[in-house]
Amino acid sequence: MSSKAVRLLVIFSVYLMVNGNNPKSQRTLLPNGIFLVLEVTGQQAQFTLPCLDSTAEMKGILVENIVWMVNGADTRIRGNTFIVYLEESFGGGNYTCYSEERALLNHTLVLLQQVGSKRADLNCTAQNYDGGFHCYWKYPKQSLWTVALVKAERPTALDLDTGGNGTTCRETCPQPEETQLLRVSVCVYSENFILEEYSNVGFYVREIVKPDKVKIEKVNATMAEWSYPESWSSPHSYFPLVSQVVVRKNCKKCGNCTGRLNTTVLNDNVFQFEIKKTKILCVRIRDPLYASQWSDWSRHRSVPMQRSKRWS
Repeated sequence: MSSKAVRLLVIFSVYLMVNGNNPKSQRTLLPNGIFLVLEVTGQQAQFTLPCLDSTAEMKGILVENIVWMVNGADTRIRGNTFIVYLEESFGGGNYTCYSEERALLNHTLVLLQQVGSKRADLNCTAQNYDGGFHCYWKYPKQSLWTVALVKAERPTALDLDTGGNGTTCRETCPQPEETQLLRVSVCVYSENFILEEYSNVGFYVREIVKPDKVKIEKVNATMAEWSYPESWSSPHSYFPLVSQVVVRKNCKKCGNCTGRLNTTVLNDNVFQFEIKKTKILCVRIRDPLYASQWSDWSRHRSVPMQRSKRWS
């Protein structure tokens, strides 16, 4: 923050000291209080942010020697409290207080959430029935976003690995014998410190199973085959799959081909399908015993022997 911006902040602060109201509500995302969420209405408001909460923390520290920085810039404000002035998207940021010797005393990341803002949908899928799953979300455009919190609500502890725009539950996830719904929520904030939340209504891992797409191999000039994905649960006799096959003379995207020709469902561990002429073969798989999702389509172009081979 430049010195000019700091001066504007001070002038704006004096103005709001007379006209400001409190935020609608406040809460913390974590027990340590590092992430403080203030619910705002878009109206001018103010919030008193403390540096040290107890007299024990204050021992040996003079109030007048506590200095404050906002987003790494010195505000020239001293004291154990800092008045955070809010208006629309203005006021969020990283508030840090130091001793006179520049020893860190406390820091709080203030995030703003608009009153009435709705939680966006969180989509989750699982490759198999082993218990692991992956949840992903779509960030709003035209801003940079950082994950502040990922929470999975269930009695069994979950091992969550978060990165990019998704979170993955790994080895310690629950097994298929599920008795309680799993609810996952994600909090992210923008470069302007605006909070967005993503969540789902609850699911069993078995309900979100979506097998990986198959790899179609050539057997001979007229025969193609595919098998279970390596990531699929075993034994296959207990976790069967069926294939849906669509054949067309020409089709650039398999998803557009569904239902245009009669489909064939095959039920073997290794699937084979004969294509007599040059055609496009589209294949997807799913669990026939539970209403889970189809895999993404795999596409294969069968070409006569006298022409060059093309695969996808």
